[in-house]
Amino acid sequence: MGWLRRRKDDGGGAPAEGNVDVTTALHAMASGAVVIDVRARREYERGHMPGARLVDPRDLAASPVDAIWGDDPLAETSKPIIVVSSTGSRAAAAARVLREGGFDALVLAGGLVAWARDGQVLIPGPPR
Repeated sequence: MGWLRRRKDDGGGAPAEGNVDVTTALHAMASGAVVIDVRARREYERGHMPGARLVDPRDLAASPVDAIWGDDPLAETSKPIIVVSSTGSRAAAAARVLREGGFDALVLAGGLVAWARDGQVLIPGPPR
């Protein structure tokens, strides 16, 4: 997948390994990547990325598939997962759990702060 470029942190602001910038995240989303938000429910309800699924990070260790897709029989569990939090630190821990479980998990570098700074929309409201 050509849009999936992972870069090492060179000290110059480039995303660390396993992180993606906003543009790369948008391309991944357009190609079917799943976005999960690992913040608290009240944070999610104040504003989240379009299509983001609210996931409790504690549930990822027990069963990532159930935590992210539930009982969806059509779930495409081989698609990349973009993990987001406010600044990316909670997302990094959740992504590490997913990668250890064999999933292609990426972190939105800079989190939702970077998303909003880039002019992208945040949608308020509860999970669907």
